[in-house]
Amino acid sequence: MELKCLPENDQRLILWRNTIQLFHSYKNQGFIGPFYSSGYVNYRVESPLSERETGKRRVPDIFACGPSGWIVIELTCDSESKKGQLDADKKLDPRSLSGYGYEAYTSPPETISSRLIENNDKGHCQIVVYPSFILKNEEYITDHTLRKALVETKGKDLKKIPEIPISLVPEMKNFEIRRGLVDIIMQIFYEKSEGKTPYQMCEEGLERLFELVSPSARESLVVKIQQEMDILIRTDLAGYIEFKEGKYKSTSKLKPYPLSRQVITQKLQSWANPSQRTIRDFN
Repeated sequence: MELKCLPENDQRLILWRNTIQLFHSYKNQGFIGPFYSSGYVNYRVESPLSERETGKRRVPDIFACGPSGWIVIELTCDSESKKGQLDADKKLDPRSLSGYGYEAYTSPPETISSRLIENNDKGHCQIVVYPSFILKNEEYITDHTLRKALVETKGKDLKKIPEIPISLVPEMKNFEIRRGLVDIIMQIFYEKSEGKTPYQMCEEGLERLFELVSPSARESLVVKIQQEMDILIRTDLAGYIEFKEGKYKSTSKLKPYPLSRQVITQKLQSWANPSQRTIRDFN
């Protein structure tokens, strides 16, 4: 599918999924991520660090530690340059890595932007992670092992590697979160479901990223999930789902028939994709 045909939320998920995959190895599929092969296997998501001279708190999208240095990656679907943000990332204090149990390096981080479409992030390395791996400005990578691994990944088809099942990332908002919650909400209507707390929904959506995301980012995402779920139980699924004893639970209104489940699916899709509604939906 062409990138321009994908909904914005799907674009963001592809960006995050394909970038995260570069930290892992899939030998059966003949793919070893360049960050994995160069030793950058310890990474964190949306976790705060401090600026070296000011102590100002900054939250890079991803940072990772390797054998002899560290990297910061900023992910974006925007068309604007990330140069300013990446310049600021260069000022991050490596000593703040010790708060996560990592070595405090003496050098600034390697800075990389990850995109779906090429852009100009002057003075910084850039990777494009859809549909195949593209590398730009690799000369700014000082770690020779990492640079070699990135160069060797050029042209690899990233659509062929396994798709990790994350459906949420901390930076999502509003309808992006709704789309990421649809499959999780459907599980609430399973016959033996005891319901789900907002925190459980956050954990399921983040999947393998859950333990790599800072507590503050998780808390923020939980709040955003609650906001969207509260709208859902007041509008599209009013009477079908309720918030009871700290959990979102199905009510007795839903009958155990395939047609009933189909109705729920349609209502969830309408809630998550309001641009697809018709005039009749608002009457």
